[in-house]
Amino acid sequence: MAKKKRETILFSCLGSSDPVRGEHDGAMLHIVRHYRPDRILWYLTSEMRAANEKDHRFELAMDYLFRQYPDYHPEILPPCYGEVEDASDFDGFYDVFQQLLSDLSDRYPEAEILVNISSGTPQMKMTLALLAVSLRFRIRVIQVKNYERRSGTAIRTTEKAYDLEYELELNEDNEPDAPNRCSEPRLTVVQRDRQRSQIDSLLRRYDYEALQSMSRILPESLQVLIRHLALRASYNTNAARQEAKNCRGIELYPAGEKNAPTYRAYSDLAEYILILKLMQRTQRYTDLVIRLNPLVIRLQMAWLESRGVDFSRLGPVNRGRQIIDPAVIRRNDPALESWLQQQYAAYGGFRSAPVNILFCNYLVDWIGEAGSEGGLLFSRLAALNNERNESAHSLSNVTEDDIQRIMDCSSGELIRKLTGLLAEVYPAHYDPALFSVYDTANERIREAL
Repeated sequence: MAKKKRETILFSCLGSSDPVRGEHDGAMLHIVRHYRPDRILWYLTSEMRAANEKDHRFELAMDYLFRQYPDYHPEILPPCYGEVEDASDFDGFYDVFQQLLSDLSDRYPEAEILVNISSGTPQMKMTLALLAVSLRFRIRVIQVKNYERRSGTAIRTTEKAYDLEYELELNEDNEPDAPNRCSEPRLTVVQRDRQRSQIDSLLRRYDYEALQSMSRILPESLQVLIRHLALRASYNTNAARQEAKNCRGIELYPAGEKNAPTYRAYSDLAEYILILKLMQRTQRYTDLVIRLNPLVIRLQMAWLESRGVDFSRLGPVNRGRQIIDPAVIRRNDPALESWLQQQYAAYGGFRSAPVNILFCNYLVDWIGEAGSEGGLLFSRLAALNNERNESAHSLSNVTEDDIQRIMDCSSGELIRKLTGLLAEVYPAHYDPALFSVYDTANERIREAL
Protein backbone atom coordinates (compact mmCIF):
# COMPACT_ATOMS: atom_id res chain seq x y z
CA MET A 1 0.00 0.00 0.00
CA ALA A 2 1.36 3.42 -0.96
CA LYS A 3 2.24 5.67 1.94
CA LYS A 4 -0.35 8.39 2.44
CA LYS A 5 0.91 11.87 1.59
CA ARG A 6 1.21 14.12 4.64
CA GLU A 7 -1.16 17.07 4.57
CA THR A 8 0.58 20.41 3.96
CA ILE A 9 -0.34 23.99 4.79
CA LEU A 10 1.34 26.99 3.19
CA PHE A 11 1.85 29.96 5.48
CA SER A 12 2.87 32.97 3.44
CA CYS A 13 3.24 36.67 3.96
CA LEU A 14 2.27 38.65 0.88
CA GLY A 15 4.56 41.37 -0.40
CA SER A 16 5.10 43.74 -3.28
CA SER A 17 6.25 40.90 -5.58
CA ASP A 18 3.02 38.92 -5.08
CA PRO A 19 1.07 37.53 -6.78
CA VAL A 20 2.85 38.08 -10.13
CA ARG A 21 5.65 40.50 -10.92
CA GLY A 22 7.72 41.01 -14.04
CA GLU A 23 5.57 38.40 -15.83
CA HIS A 24 6.67 35.70 -13.40
CA ASP A 25 5.16 34.12 -10.30
CA GLY A 26 5.71 35.86 -7.04
CA ALA A 27 7.03 33.58 -4.30
CA MET A 28 3.64 32.63 -2.87
CA LEU A 29 2.13 31.67 -6.23
CA HIS A 30 5.27 29.79 -7.26
CA ILE A 31 5.23 27.67 -4.09
CA VAL A 32 1.53 26.86 -4.61
CA ARG A 33 2.29 25.90 -8.21
CA HIS A 34 5.06 23.45 -7.34
CA TYR A 35 4.12 22.18 -3.85
CA ARG A 36 0.31 22.08 -4.19
CA PRO A 37 -0.43 22.59 -0.46
CA ASP A 38 -3.76 21.32 0.87
CA ARG A 39 -4.43 24.58 2.68
CA ILE A 40 -3.14 28.13 2.30
CA LEU A 41 -2.98 30.86 4.92
CA TRP A 42 -1.98 34.40 3.96
CA TYR A 43 -0.67 37.16 6.18
CA LEU A 44 -1.31 40.67 4.84
CA THR A 45 -0.06 43.99 6.16
CA SER A 46 -2.42 46.97 6.00
CA GLU A 47 -0.73 48.04 2.74
CA MET A 48 -1.21 44.67 1.05
CA ARG A 49 -4.75 44.38 2.40
CA ALA A 50 -5.63 47.71 0.81
CA ALA A 51 -4.12 46.62 -2.50
CA ASN A 52 -6.08 43.36 -2.46
CA GLU A 53 -9.35 45.05 -1.56
CA LYS A 54 -8.88 47.31 -4.60
CA ASP A 55 -8.59 44.56 -7.22
CA HIS A 56 -8.80 41.15 -5.39
CA ARG A 57 -5.42 40.33 -6.93
CA PHE A 58 -4.60 37.32 -4.79
CA GLU A 59 -7.94 35.59 -5.27
CA LEU A 60 -7.83 36.28 -9.01
CA ALA A 61 -4.29 34.96 -9.30
CA MET A 62 -5.31 31.77 -7.48
CA ASP A 63 -8.36 31.31 -9.71
CA TYR A 64 -6.14 31.76 -12.77
CA LEU A 65 -3.74 29.11 -11.44
CA PHE A 66 -6.53 26.67 -10.59
CA ARG A 67 -7.82 26.81 -14.15
CA GLN A 68 -4.46 25.41 -15.21
CA TYR A 69 -4.72 22.59 -12.64
CA PRO A 70 -8.40 21.60 -12.58
CA ASP A 71 -7.78 18.67 -10.21
CA TYR A 72 -6.20 20.88 -7.58
CA HIS A 73 -8.61 22.40 -5.03
CA PRO A 74 -6.84 23.66 -1.89
CA GLU A 75 -8.65 25.33 0.98
CA ILE A 76 -7.89 29.04 1.24
CA LEU A 77 -8.11 29.78 4.96
CA PRO A 78 -9.41 33.17 6.12
CA PRO A 79 -6.46 35.58 5.75
CA CYS A 80 -4.67 37.09 8.74
CA TYR A 81 -4.57 40.86 8.64
CA GLY A 82 -1.57 42.29 10.40
CA GLU A 83 -1.91 45.03 12.98
CA VAL A 84 1.81 45.76 13.29
CA GLU A 85 2.10 49.43 12.40
CA ASP A 86 5.77 49.33 11.44
CA ALA A 87 6.38 46.49 8.95
CA SER A 88 10.14 46.92 9.48
CA ASP A 89 9.87 46.24 13.23
CA PHE A 90 11.50 42.85 13.84
CA ASP A 91 10.13 42.38 17.38
CA GLY A 92 6.63 43.26 16.26
CA PHE A 93 6.24 40.09 14.21
CA TYR A 94 7.80 37.42 16.42
CA ASP A 95 4.92 36.86 18.85
CA VAL A 96 2.34 37.26 16.08
CA PHE A 97 3.91 34.68 13.78
CA GLN A 98 4.66 32.31 16.64
CA GLN A 99 1.00 32.38 17.68
CA LEU A 100 -0.20 31.86 14.10
CA LEU A 101 2.08 28.85 13.66
CA SER A 102 1.03 27.48 17.05
CA ASP A 103 -2.62 27.80 16.09
CA LEU A 104 -2.02 25.99 12.81
CA SER A 105 -0.09 23.22 14.60
CA ASP A 106 -2.85 22.80 17.16
CA ARG A 107 -5.62 22.83 14.58
CA TYR A 108 -3.84 20.51 12.14
CA PRO A 109 -1.43 18.50 14.34
CA GLU A 110 -0.47 15.99 11.63
CA ALA A 111 0.13 18.55 8.90
CA GLU A 112 3.45 19.95 7.75
CA ILE A 113 3.64 23.73 7.51
CA LEU A 114 5.36 25.12 4.43
CA VAL A 115 6.77 28.55 5.24
CA ASN A 116 7.49 31.08 2.51
CA ILE A 117 10.56 33.12 3.46
CA SER A 118 10.74 35.05 0.18
CA SER A 119 7.67 37.29 0.55
CA GLY A 120 7.20 40.23 2.85
CA THR A 121 9.64 42.63 4.48
CA PRO A 122 13.13 41.47 5.49
CA GLN A 123 11.96 41.51 9.12
CA MET A 124 9.08 39.16 8.31
CA LYS A 125 11.36 36.79 6.43
CA MET A 126 13.96 36.74 9.22
CA THR A 127 11.32 36.16 11.89
CA LEU A 128 9.87 33.20 10.00
CA ALA A 129 13.34 31.76 9.40
CA LEU A 130 14.12 31.95 13.12
CA LEU A 131 10.83 30.31 14.06
CA ALA A 132 11.44 27.62 11.45
CA VAL A 133 14.69 26.64 13.15
CA SER A 134 12.69 25.92 16.30
CA LEU A 135 11.52 22.33 16.71
CA ARG A 136 8.20 23.48 18.13
CA PHE A 137 6.54 23.20 14.74
CA ARG A 138 6.58 20.68 11.89
CA ILE A 139 7.94 23.14 9.35
CA ARG A 140 9.60 23.14 5.95
CA VAL A 141 11.17 26.42 4.84
CA ILE A 142 10.86 27.35 1.18
CA GLN A 143 12.77 30.05 -0.65
CA VAL A 144 11.95 31.19 -4.18
CA LYS A 145 14.80 32.59 -6.22
CA ASN A 146 14.19 35.72 -8.24
CA TYR A 147 13.87 34.88 -11.93
CA GLU A 148 16.34 37.71 -12.67
CA ARG A 149 18.83 36.11 -10.25
CA ARG A 150 19.35 39.52 -8.66
CA SER A 151 17.29 42.12 -6.86
CA GLY A 152 14.09 42.59 -8.84
CA THR A 153 13.92 45.49 -11.29
CA ALA A 154 10.36 44.94 -12.52
CA ILE A 155 7.57 47.24 -11.38
CA ARG A 156 6.31 46.35 -7.90
CA THR A 157 2.74 45.21 -7.45
CA THR A 158 2.02 48.11 -5.10
CA GLU A 159 2.74 50.78 -7.73
CA LYS A 160 -0.11 52.51 -9.56
CA ALA A 161 1.13 51.39 -12.99
CA TYR A 162 0.86 47.69 -12.03
CA ASP A 163 -1.47 45.84 -14.41
CA LEU A 164 -2.72 42.59 -12.86
CA GLU A 165 -4.46 41.19 -15.94
CA TYR A 166 -1.41 41.84 -18.11
CA GLU A 167 0.87 40.08 -15.58
CA LEU A 168 -1.43 37.08 -15.30
CA GLU A 169 -1.86 36.65 -19.05
CA LEU A 170 1.84 36.94 -19.86
CA ASN A 171 3.13 35.02 -16.83
CA GLU A 172 6.02 32.93 -18.18
CA ASP A 173 5.80 30.47 -15.29
CA ASN A 174 2.59 29.17 -16.86
CA GLU A 175 4.68 27.55 -19.57
CA PRO A 176 5.10 23.78 -19.12
CA ASP A 177 8.90 23.96 -19.35
CA ALA A 178 9.26 26.91 -16.96
CA PRO A 179 11.91 26.20 -14.27
CA ASN A 180 11.07 25.51 -10.64
CA ARG A 181 12.73 28.30 -8.67
CA CYS A 182 11.82 26.88 -5.24
CA SER A 183 14.53 25.63 -2.90
CA GLU A 184 14.73 24.58 0.73
CA PRO A 185 17.61 26.38 2.49
CA ARG A 186 20.15 23.88 3.74
CA LEU A 187 21.21 26.07 6.64
CA THR A 188 17.82 25.78 8.31
CA VAL A 189 17.76 22.01 7.83
CA VAL A 190 21.26 21.68 9.30
CA GLN A 191 20.33 23.74 12.34
CA ARG A 192 17.20 21.69 13.00
CA ASP A 193 19.17 18.44 12.53
CA ARG A 194 21.79 19.70 15.01
CA GLN A 195 19.10 20.44 17.58
CA ARG A 196 17.51 17.03 17.04
CA SER A 197 20.93 15.44 17.52
CA GLN A 198 21.44 17.32 20.79
CA ILE A 199 18.04 16.24 22.04
CA ASP A 200 18.66 12.63 21.03
CA SER A 201 21.97 12.66 22.92
CA LEU A 202 20.22 13.91 26.07
CA LEU A 203 17.49 11.30 25.67
CA ARG A 204 20.08 8.52 25.43
CA ARG A 205 21.50 9.78 28.75
CA TYR A 206 18.02 10.25 30.23
CA ASP A 207 19.14 13.77 31.11
CA TYR A 208 15.72 15.37 31.34
CA GLU A 209 16.92 18.25 33.48
CA ALA A 210 19.29 19.36 30.71
CA LEU A 211 16.55 18.76 28.17
CA GLN A 212 14.37 21.26 30.00
CA SER A 213 16.86 24.00 29.11
CA MET A 214 15.93 23.43 25.43
CA SER A 215 12.20 23.42 26.08
CA ARG A 216 11.62 26.84 24.47
CA ILE A 217 12.23 25.33 21.02
CA LEU A 218 9.94 22.34 21.64
CA PRO A 219 6.17 21.92 21.28
CA GLU A 220 4.20 22.63 24.45
CA SER A 221 3.02 18.99 24.64
CA LEU A 222 6.64 17.84 24.80
CA GLN A 223 7.55 20.50 27.34
CA VAL A 224 4.90 19.08 29.69
CA LEU A 225 6.14 15.51 29.18
CA ILE A 226 9.78 16.53 29.75
CA ARG A 227 8.86 18.36 32.97
CA HIS A 228 7.17 15.18 34.17
CA LEU A 229 10.19 13.04 33.28
CA ALA A 230 12.61 15.45 34.99
CA LEU A 231 10.55 15.36 38.19
CA ARG A 232 10.15 11.60 38.03
CA ALA A 233 13.83 10.92 37.35
CA SER A 234 14.73 12.93 40.46
CA TYR A 235 12.24 10.82 42.49
CA ASN A 236 9.94 13.79 43.08
CA THR A 237 7.05 11.37 42.80
CA ASN A 238 4.16 13.55 43.97
CA ALA A 239 5.01 16.46 41.68
CA ALA A 240 5.63 14.01 38.80
CA ARG A 241 2.16 12.52 39.22
CA GLN A 242 0.61 15.97 39.21
CA GLU A 243 2.44 16.90 36.00
CA ALA A 244 1.43 13.57 34.44
CA LYS A 245 -2.20 14.71 34.55
CA ASN A 246 -1.31 17.26 31.86
CA CYS A 247 0.30 14.68 29.56
CA ARG A 248 -1.97 13.39 26.82
CA GLY A 249 -1.82 10.27 24.70
CA ILE A 250 0.67 8.28 26.78
CA GLU A 251 0.15 5.94 29.74
CA LEU A 252 2.81 6.94 32.25
CA TYR A 253 1.78 4.67 35.14
CA PRO A 254 0.60 1.35 33.67
CA ALA A 255 -0.51 -0.97 36.47
CA GLY A 256 -3.39 -3.16 37.56
CA GLU A 257 -5.85 -2.59 40.40
CA LYS A 258 -4.75 0.95 41.19
CA ASN A 259 -7.53 1.36 43.76
CA ALA A 260 -6.35 -1.58 45.87
CA PRO A 261 -4.80 -0.65 49.28
CA THR A 262 -1.48 -2.29 48.32
CA TYR A 263 -1.01 -0.16 45.20
CA ARG A 264 0.76 2.69 47.02
CA ALA A 265 3.41 0.34 48.44
CA TYR A 266 3.88 -1.26 45.02
CA SER A 267 4.10 2.09 43.28
CA ASP A 268 6.74 3.44 45.68
CA LEU A 269 8.95 0.40 45.15
CA ALA A 270 8.39 0.38 41.38
CA GLU A 271 9.39 4.05 41.06
CA TYR A 272 12.51 3.42 43.10
CA ILE A 273 13.47 0.51 40.85
CA LEU A 274 12.97 2.79 37.83
CA ILE A 275 15.43 5.28 39.34
CA LEU A 276 17.95 2.49 39.87
CA LYS A 277 17.39 1.35 36.30
CA LEU A 278 18.30 4.83 35.04
CA MET A 279 21.50 4.68 37.10
CA GLN A 280 22.30 1.29 35.62
CA ARG A 281 21.59 2.48 32.07
CA THR A 282 23.90 5.49 32.54
CA GLN A 283 26.62 3.37 34.23
CA ARG A 284 26.39 5.16 37.58
CA TYR A 285 27.15 1.93 39.41
CA THR A 286 28.34 3.48 42.68
CA ASP A 287 25.15 5.53 42.95
CA LEU A 288 23.15 2.44 42.10
CA VAL A 289 24.71 0.34 44.86
CA ILE A 290 24.55 3.12 47.46
CA ARG A 291 20.84 3.65 46.73
CA LEU A 292 20.01 -0.07 46.87
CA ASN A 293 19.81 -0.46 50.65
CA PRO A 294 16.32 0.99 51.41
CA LEU A 295 14.83 -0.80 48.42
CA VAL A 296 16.27 -4.16 49.39
CA ILE A 297 14.92 -3.86 52.94
CA ARG A 298 11.42 -3.02 51.77
CA LEU A 299 11.49 -5.79 49.18
CA GLN A 300 12.67 -8.27 51.82
CA MET A 301 9.90 -7.26 54.17
CA ALA A 302 7.22 -7.47 51.47
CA TRP A 303 8.60 -10.84 50.31
CA LEU A 304 8.64 -12.19 53.89
CA GLU A 305 5.12 -10.88 54.56
CA SER A 306 3.91 -12.71 51.43
CA ARG A 307 5.21 -15.86 53.14
CA GLY A 308 3.38 -15.29 56.37
CA VAL A 309 5.84 -13.24 58.46
CA ASP A 310 3.99 -10.72 60.65
CA PHE A 311 6.34 -7.84 61.45
CA SER A 312 3.92 -6.41 64.00
CA ARG A 313 4.89 -9.39 66.20
CA LEU A 314 8.58 -8.49 65.93
CA GLY A 315 8.49 -4.90 67.20
CA PRO A 316 6.77 -1.52 66.97
CA VAL A 317 6.75 1.03 64.15
CA ASN A 318 8.43 4.29 65.12
CA ARG A 319 8.10 7.34 62.83
CA GLY A 320 7.36 5.11 59.89
CA ARG A 321 10.28 2.75 60.52
CA GLN A 322 9.85 -0.86 61.57
CA ILE A 323 11.77 -1.63 64.77
CA ILE A 324 12.92 -5.10 65.82
CA ASP A 325 12.67 -5.57 69.57
CA PRO A 326 14.04 -8.71 71.28
CA ALA A 327 11.56 -8.33 74.14
CA VAL A 328 8.57 -8.28 71.77
CA ILE A 329 9.91 -11.26 69.81
CA ARG A 330 10.58 -13.16 73.05
CA ARG A 331 6.99 -12.58 74.12
CA ASN A 332 5.51 -13.72 70.81
CA ASP A 333 8.01 -16.38 69.70
CA PRO A 334 10.61 -17.38 72.33
CA ALA A 335 12.23 -19.94 70.01
CA LEU A 336 12.87 -17.32 67.35
CA GLU A 337 14.29 -14.86 69.87
CA SER A 338 16.63 -17.53 71.27
CA TRP A 339 17.79 -18.49 67.76
CA LEU A 340 18.39 -14.84 66.85
CA GLN A 341 20.50 -14.37 70.00
CA GLN A 342 22.76 -17.13 68.72
CA GLN A 343 23.02 -15.58 65.24
CA TYR A 344 23.89 -12.17 66.67
CA ALA A 345 26.41 -13.50 69.22
CA ALA A 346 29.31 -12.51 66.94
CA TYR A 347 27.93 -8.98 66.80
CA GLY A 348 27.75 -8.54 70.58
CA GLY A 349 24.21 -9.83 71.03
CA PHE A 350 20.73 -9.22 69.66
CA ARG A 351 19.52 -5.68 70.42
CA SER A 352 16.61 -3.44 69.49
CA ALA A 353 17.23 -1.62 66.16
CA PRO A 354 15.51 -0.62 62.90
CA VAL A 355 14.95 -3.55 60.58
CA ASN A 356 17.91 -4.13 58.26
CA ILE A 357 19.11 -6.48 55.52
CA LEU A 358 20.96 -8.80 57.89
CA PHE A 359 17.92 -9.28 60.15
CA CYS A 360 15.65 -9.97 57.17
CA ASN A 361 18.07 -12.57 55.85
CA TYR A 362 18.04 -14.28 59.24
CA LEU A 363 14.25 -14.43 58.97
CA VAL A 364 14.56 -15.88 55.45
CA ASP A 365 16.78 -18.59 56.94
CA TRP A 366 14.37 -19.11 59.88
CA ILE A 367 11.40 -19.83 57.60
CA GLY A 368 13.48 -22.25 55.54
CA GLU A 369 13.78 -20.15 52.36
CA ALA A 370 17.51 -19.43 52.38
CA GLY A 371 18.07 -21.79 49.46
CA SER A 372 15.20 -20.41 47.37
CA GLU A 373 15.78 -18.13 44.41
CA GLY A 374 14.66 -15.13 46.45
CA GLY A 375 16.70 -16.20 49.46
CA LEU A 376 19.90 -16.56 47.43
CA LEU A 377 19.31 -13.18 45.79
CA PHE A 378 18.89 -11.52 49.20
CA SER A 379 22.07 -13.16 50.41
CA ARG A 380 24.04 -11.73 47.48
CA LEU A 381 22.40 -8.35 47.99
CA ALA A 382 23.69 -8.39 51.57
CA ALA A 383 27.21 -8.87 50.22
CA LEU A 384 26.66 -6.05 47.75
CA ASN A 385 25.48 -3.90 50.64
CA ASN A 386 28.82 -4.46 52.35
CA GLU A 387 30.48 -3.21 49.16
CA ARG A 388 28.16 -0.21 49.37
CA ASN A 389 29.33 0.54 52.90
CA GLU A 390 32.95 0.45 51.81
CA SER A 391 32.29 2.71 48.82
CA ALA A 392 30.35 5.19 50.93
CA HIS A 393 33.32 5.62 53.26
CA SER A 394 36.12 5.59 50.72
CA LEU A 395 37.15 7.16 47.44
CA SER A 396 36.67 3.93 45.48
CA ASN A 397 33.94 3.41 42.89
CA VAL A 398 31.80 0.36 42.32
CA THR A 399 32.23 -1.04 38.81
CA GLU A 400 30.25 -3.37 36.60
CA ASP A 401 32.89 -6.02 37.32
CA ASP A 402 32.29 -5.63 41.08
CA ILE A 403 28.58 -6.20 40.62
CA GLN A 404 29.23 -9.20 38.39
CA ARG A 405 31.66 -10.68 40.93
CA ILE A 406 29.40 -10.25 43.96
CA MET A 407 25.98 -10.86 42.41
CA ASP A 408 27.05 -13.43 39.78
CA CYS A 409 25.07 -11.41 37.25
CA SER A 410 25.35 -8.13 35.35
CA SER A 411 23.93 -4.87 36.63
CA GLY A 412 21.19 -5.11 34.01
CA GLU A 413 20.26 -8.60 35.18
CA LEU A 414 20.26 -7.34 38.77
CA ILE A 415 17.60 -4.76 37.87
CA ARG A 416 15.58 -7.48 36.15
CA LYS A 417 15.82 -9.68 39.25
CA LEU A 418 14.63 -6.85 41.49
CA THR A 419 11.75 -6.21 39.11
CA GLY A 420 10.94 -9.93 39.17
CA LEU A 421 10.77 -9.88 42.97
CA LEU A 422 8.37 -6.97 42.83
CA ALA A 423 6.20 -8.84 40.31
CA GLU A 424 6.23 -11.90 42.59
CA VAL A 425 5.14 -9.94 45.65
CA TYR A 426 2.58 -7.70 43.90
CA PRO A 427 1.24 -9.74 40.95
CA ALA A 428 -2.08 -7.87 40.86
CA HIS A 429 -0.36 -4.54 40.20
CA TYR A 430 2.64 -5.53 38.10
CA ASP A 431 2.65 -4.38 34.47
CA PRO A 432 5.93 -4.82 32.54
CA ALA A 433 5.17 -1.71 30.46
CA LEU A 434 5.90 0.45 33.50
CA PHE A 435 9.54 -0.57 33.51
CA SER A 436 10.14 0.72 29.99
CA VAL A 437 8.20 3.96 30.50
CA TYR A 438 11.27 6.20 30.09
CA ASP A 439 12.15 4.55 26.78
CA THR A 440 8.52 4.78 25.67
CA ALA A 441 8.47 8.49 26.51
CA ASN A 442 11.80 9.02 24.73
CA GLU A 443 10.44 7.45 21.56
CA ARG A 444 7.38 9.65 21.76
CA ILE A 445 9.62 12.72 21.95
CA ARG A 446 11.71 11.54 19.00
CA GLU A 447 8.61 10.84 16.91
CA ALA A 448 7.18 14.28 17.68
CA LEU A 449 10.36 15.88 16.34
